[in-house]
Amino acid sequence: MPLNTIALKRPLTSYAKVQALIGRLIRNRRFQLNRPRVTQGAYLDLGCGPNSHDHLINLDYLWHPQVDVCWDITRGLPFADGTMQGVFSEHCLEHFSLPPALELLREIRRVLAPGGTVRIVVPDGELYLRTYAAQLVGDLSRPFPFQEIEKANALLWTPMLSVNRLFYQDRESLSGHRTIYDFQLLATTLRHCGFERISRCAFGEGGDPQLLVDAPGRRCESLYVEASAPAP
Repeated sequence: MPLNTIALKRPLTSYAKVQALIGRLIRNRRFQLNRPRVTQGAYLDLGCGPNSHDHLINLDYLWHPQVDVCWDITRGLPFADGTMQGVFSEHCLEHFSLPPALELLREIRRVLAPGGTVRIVVPDGELYLRTYAAQLVGDLSRPFPFQEIEKANALLWTPMLSVNRLFYQDRESLSGHRTIYDFQLLATTLRHCGFERISRCAFGEGGDPQLLVDAPGRRCESLYVEASAPAP
């Protein structure tokens, strides 16, 4: 990185290349689990991305200064059985094909204490398909999430382009979409992995206040679902 591109008042760890280097060096290294925020925490943000939270253990594949644990979750979760009271995951599960998503949900169930809650937020496939069906017959009163941005940036746009964006977004990249859920599929998947009391929630509403950290910018396209680990 040329010196003339570095701002003297900007922290070195704010640069993307520095963050990527640190991520490669510490990813999946267990020393991260000895930090007080991790050993004393009981709530996990799984795949936090840039949206870290002070009262949660922030875990992500990519590192930035607010990430507590830099980890590849396809290798399992680095926590003991039954140690978490709650797990929050927003716009993470859709980045896995169904078999690894099932393994991840089983891992979440393993680390949850009996009766603990998982809150999962994903893009709402039903919302997009219902909007597509409505616009196809001329009902333009229901726009897609981010439709105006897509139309402004696309050489050609039809409703199917918005559907494609959701279902095939950056499929070949690390952050690509691989499985899109509606409530029925997500509930069936959670039940298959041993969860109970599965319910569809609204933005900012749910059973555990510690998990109500939904990003407002995702509200327009998101499905909110909570479930519990089996109680004793």
